[in-house]
Amino acid sequence: MAKDPQRRRVTLAAATVLALGLGVAAPGPAQAAPPAAPPSPSATGKPTESDLKKQLQQLQDEAEKLTEQYNKSRVDLGKAQKAEQDATRRADALEAQAAPARAALGRVAANQYMSGGGPDMIFASGDNGGLSDTAYLAQNRAGAVERLQTLIDQANKAKSDAQAQTAKVKQAADQADAARKTTKGKIDQVQKLLDKLNITRTKDPTSGYTVTVKGSGLPQKMLRKALTKLGSPYVWAAAGPTTFDCSGLVIWAYAQVGKPGLPHYTGDLFDLGTKVSRDSLQQGDLVYFGSDLHHMGIYAGGGLFLQAPQTGDVVKVSKLSDRSDYAGANRIE
Repeated sequence: MAKDPQRRRVTLAAATVLALGLGVAAPGPAQAAPPAAPPSPSATGKPTESDLKKQLQQLQDEAEKLTEQYNKSRVDLGKAQKAEQDATRRADALEAQAAPARAALGRVAANQYMSGGGPDMIFASGDNGGLSDTAYLAQNRAGAVERLQTLIDQANKAKSDAQAQTAKVKQAADQADAARKTTKGKIDQVQKLLDKLNITRTKDPTSGYTVTVKGSGLPQKMLRKALTKLGSPYVWAAAGPTTFDCSGLVIWAYAQVGKPGLPHYTGDLFDLGTKVSRDSLQQGDLVYFGSDLHHMGIYAGGGLFLQAPQTGDVVKVSKLSDRSDYAGANRIE
């Protein structure tokens, strides 16, 4: 006797209940291949100042590119994390939608088993194509859950893909950050070598203080130029090359290192550059005195500063602590 097609449908429905109960395992995130490491600066014995400056510029350009790559990777990571959250919510919502129908199918199967019924017990005459009401309802629910399961499988695949993409982008962000930090470390190393090549010591014959200038920045270069005028007479409103007043010494020294045209007035000079706290002073910073900023000098490090003091005096190195009217400092680069 040929098998009844209605029985076959019920058997398929029961198989669907078992299959849906097993669930689907999501694959793990893929691993991204690390990007190529940035080139390392070459070391050729004892490099000259020109070599180091060229190397420093190359590293700074590289660091800027790596910083932008890192910034982009952080934006990409935010997008990937949002996509992963959306995919997870979609999969969870579909699972929740399928749960009641799964539970109902499970109860039907359990009741049939407990009552001792088999496939032959679930047929009856009527409008349900030979199926009993219970079997007909179970088959419809199984079909609905099967369709939902297809959507759930798709959502879980999207979730898994999103997780893999998030992991890949995060790895790229971490690698970009590491490369950026490595390059920054190389910049610091080259800067230290450059600074060692730019150490000058000058002793003031008037005060007896010795100033050791370190570094190759514009403020340090300006300080070196200003120190060449030790012993030059103070003359009111003079800005070199042989006589100076306090602000005149500053604007002359800056002009010698490629920054001409600064205002010959302490108040205007104080408005330029970046303000610096007293405990953050560096060589070449400009220091000011008096509530009306009537006097200024150039910080020389170690609590010393260079100044053109007053009529009858000369350009000399003095102790900062000798002035009780310290008013502030700035850095012009």
